[in-house]
Amino acid sequence: VEVKGVTFCGKSDASNLNMSNTPWHHEVIQLTTKLRDELAKLRAEGQDVPEYGLACEHKHSVSVLLARVDQFAEDDPVTGQRTWKTWIDYEKFHALAARNAQDPTFKFDVKDYTEETPAWALFGASEEGFDPTDQRHRKKKKHPKYTKFDERGVPTHDDNNKRLTPEEYNRLSKMMDTKMREVGAGTTVTEMKGGEKMVQDASLMFRGLVVVK
Repeated sequence: VEVKGVTFCGKSDASNLNMSNTPWHHEVIQLTTKLRDELAKLRAEGQDVPEYGLACEHKHSVSVLLARVDQFAEDDPVTGQRTWKTWIDYEKFHALAARNAQDPTFKFDVKDYTEETPAWALFGASEEGFDPTDQRHRKKKKHPKYTKFDERGVPTHDDNNKRLTPEEYNRLSKMMDTKMREVGAGTTVTEMKGGEKMVQDASLMFRGLVVVK
């Protein structure tokens, strides 16, 4: 299961999405981790649910791969170290597919053509999914101004993931209260003269803000 954040590509008449709807990579990680944990709870309750693990990530694509352990991983019986096999051996796959086309009684499954995942692509690797053989251009990046929020959407942690002071939290909370009085507690969609639709949601007012480092 590839969990991927939506990429905002500008205004479109076909969509009401804006930058406030675009999640950051750390938010996609949080969601994927939550999905894994919820699946684990179902397994613990005795439900017939496969075990899943966080296999890969690619920060540039804002994506995380949640993979089935029984199909894409091998655990060393001595060390317990897990080896992920989420890469595809395309030559082997095409050979197997060709053999199946000639002889439909020949069967194969995913384990027959997977190969070990490169270390740089593993979840948690320092490369964050970037192939080290590619040339990576680094520049100052935009980072989310706030990294955690309460249930209303008021920021609780700054860009360094440090908890805001009570004074700063209260200031932002009052700003949201003012915004909610203006636009209401839910999502409002206003159609403009040119056909554009303006989406307002007070709970999202702080999510699109960034700082450059």
